[in-house]
Amino acid sequence: MKANEIFTPGSQPSVTYYARTELEQELRDVLDTQGFICSIAGPSKSGKTVLCETVIANMLLVTGADLKTVAKFWEKVRQELVAPKSSTALSSTTDGGESSATGEVSAGFSLFTAKAGVGSKSTSAQQQSTTQSFDELSSKALFDVLREREITLVVDDFHYAAPDVQEALAQEFKEAARNGLHIVVISVPHRADQPIRKNIDLRGRLTTLDIPTWADNELIEIPHLGFQQLNVTVDDTTLRRLVLESLGSPQLIQTLCLRLCQLYGHENPSPTPIQLQLTAAELANLLRRAARSTNCSTVYQLLKTGPKPRGEQRNVYSYSGGKQGDVYTLILAAIASGEAALTFNYAAIKARVSDLIDANASEPRGVDLTNALQQMDKLASDDRVLEFDEETETLNILDPYFLYYLRWATK
Repeated sequence: MKANEIFTPGSQPSVTYYARTELEQELRDVLDTQGFICSIAGPSKSGKTVLCETVIANMLLVTGADLKTVAKFWEKVRQELVAPKSSTALSSTTDGGESSATGEVSAGFSLFTAKAGVGSKSTSAQQQSTTQSFDELSSKALFDVLREREITLVVDDFHYAAPDVQEALAQEFKEAARNGLHIVVISVPHRADQPIRKNIDLRGRLTTLDIPTWADNELIEIPHLGFQQLNVTVDDTTLRRLVLESLGSPQLIQTLCLRLCQLYGHENPSPTPIQLQLTAAELANLLRRAARSTNCSTVYQLLKTGPKPRGEQRNVYSYSGGKQGDVYTLILAAIASGEAALTFNYAAIKARVSDLIDANASEPRGVDLTNALQQMDKLASDDRVLEFDEETETLNILDPYFLYYLRWATK
């Protein structure tokens, strides 16, 4: 196998799939329990969808992104089922200049099969046409199709659906689960208390499965499994650094391992064992090169620029040995500095900013930091790379690829 078949950051891994056996069994147990909905919560890029793909033999995946209305949800389900709402077909027979027409309507999911009219002659010329009218089907009808075909409904990124859509679907899912449909809802941890979990009516019908961030000893198994197939041994220092920079994401470490193979010419299995040890400079070069797969330049520029200033221009600060930037630039630099982390409370952000400020230079006031974080939350609402919780004054990095970009991309 080639390296790009072994390390697969964008698809279901085979050789490098590391089984989190306990989680897999928990998901099977929930799915085997009639009438229960499974709510899975875990960090972005932590393998939640891969877990479902591994355990569930027959699933229909719908993403909550851009679900502004309930109708949009049903439209997506129907598209995945390739199910027309209804169809009407007409057939006409022409015989000796005379014609007659018969028609049938087929509701549901089976396309109409046109039939010749009674008494038609073998010499008759026949014309048939089918028109799909696509009138509305009830949610129950769609749920029935899923249940009859033994398909598990998986709704990924449920937290991105509009709040009223979440409320409505939670009610729909309750009845569907009671009637035997298997349903899995996926979200991120800090948004896991969405209506699917809050709904009082679901109490006793909902099982929560919280996916922990991948531990270092789990992530390191991915390069161990993969490099073994290539007959390559990578030094322990390099492997542990790759794990650290992967930010708990199995997808990201797959990317780093693949880039290492491409950069050092190990794209095919070696006929003889190879010992590979990277210097600090080589490792840094690898990490920078891998940042090309995490391109977040558009949202980075959006956050760095901030909203259009009103009135006075923003203050400019001197940091990191003579660099210049406003409060938005400083916050992004602070996030990228030091040990990699995906969650920062206000005190941690302020401390990192202070550490960056040059000696004897001024630094932003606390209120300026808070206001900037609130604005960054709004600016990132479409890209969903970060989120600032005003109540707890906590900044959450939602996408580890974004943090990796901040740390290693040439900007």
